[in-house]
Amino acid sequence: MADFFRFENRTTIKATLRMETALSVGSRTSFLPAGSDLPVMKTPEGIPYIPGSSLKGVVRAYTERLLRTMDTLEKKYQGQRVWACDPLDTKKCCVPGDIKKKLFQEAKEVDAEFTSLLYKESCTACRLFGSPWLASRVAFQDAFLQNASEMLRLTEIRDGVGIDRDLGTAKTNVKYDFETVPAGACFGITIVVENATGWEVGLLLLALEAMRKGELPLGGKTTRGVGWGKLEEITVQRIEESDILLYLAGQKEPETLDPKDLIGQFTGALR
Repeated sequence: MADFFRFENRTTIKATLRMETALSVGSRTSFLPAGSDLPVMKTPEGIPYIPGSSLKGVVRAYTERLLRTMDTLEKKYQGQRVWACDPLDTKKCCVPGDIKKKLFQEAKEVDAEFTSLLYKESCTACRLFGSPWLASRVAFQDAFLQNASEMLRLTEIRDGVGIDRDLGTAKTNVKYDFETVPAGACFGITIVVENATGWEVGLLLLALEAMRKGELPLGGKTTRGVGWGKLEEITVQRIEESDILLYLAGQKEPETLDPKDLIGQFTGALR
């Protein structure tokens, strides 16, 4: 069982997200007199960025879709079920309240043993991305704009109108605007995975393949054409527990791994 009681390994995935269309990752309503109704997220310096929570939400949701498909096809990794529950439905989540209470009663050592029992009952997605009772082993850093100096403008304003669902036409007095980051913007993506096996990292990279191919939109208004981009320059580095002291002392660099090998490690063992 993976845990946080000791260091086992750390895998760092880095990439560049190049937007092929505009991007809308909204903040709250602007307090500026001439501000947009739906402004994008910005740093205190006014530079747009993508919150790590937005990236994690998109990647987790897509990973869960893949896992549910594998479970429907009865695919297993070395005899182990790979699946995803519905964490938002108390009746369909992997560890409902009655099971959690039962496990707590069975555990002799409240911390270690209870966590171990919860981990065994949890689905593949919750084990990796976390749940109310398990910490996430995947951390998504905020993605900051890399090519601000090359862009003619950092943001632009687009108009939107509300649609009358009965008539299919624009609804009267429901006009608004929203702010976007223009196409061509490049954001630096960093994902840190703690204490994960090679096949778990391969599963995560498999989900990122959809973003690499430009098939996984990000942010809001994606059905209107914004939010589509591609991952480029994906690198994977890993440090094992046997090398952690040398790494921290600056005497050893992490091992660079081939993303395709890790994906193959997962897909090749599915039966």
